[in-house]
Amino acid sequence: MKNWIIGLVLAGCGLLAARPARAQYAAPGFPMLPQRREPPPAPGPAKLVSPVLPRFWHEPDPERQSAGRNKFFDFVSAQAKFPEAARPTAAQPNALLPTGRLLVSIQVRPDGSVRQPPRVTKRELAQPESAYLPTALHALDAEAQRVLGALRFVRSKAAQDSLLVPIRFIAE
Repeated sequence: MKNWIIGLVLAGCGLLAARPARAQYAAPGFPMLPQRREPPPAPGPAKLVSPVLPRFWHEPDPERQSAGRNKFFDFVSAQAKFPEAARPTAAQPNALLPTGRLLVSIQVRPDGSVRQPPRVTKRELAQPESAYLPTALHALDAEAQRVLGALRFVRSKAAQDSLLVPIRFIAE
């Protein structure tokens, strides 16, 4: 009797140490099929990473200020693309392409990051805003926020800096 109790205790400990059981049921006469796993989610677009840019607006030296400004605008112009969502679709082939300039306000924290999200303060487009599809205008705003939100600057002792950045969108 004593050996029987010890056998039950050891069997119980073995069950506790094992992985949790999964219940599978197959009707009599049907084979048991392995469970299918969900495929991993498709990777999203790669996150945009900016090089650490100088705070050119604090530079007293005009040459260094100009070099920093050029580096800043080179990065922005290389990354900002005319969004496909702003182009006319097959459903609305006569829709106008929104072209022009967006003025975007960004706030740079002392650690060099941009406070999210950058805010579009003004649209200077070729036609009045009512002439364009709202989805096209939203696509332009999203592209400007994507590029300017990824900016990184050198650290500073200033509390927070504010910039107004123009971005020009020209349909090619």
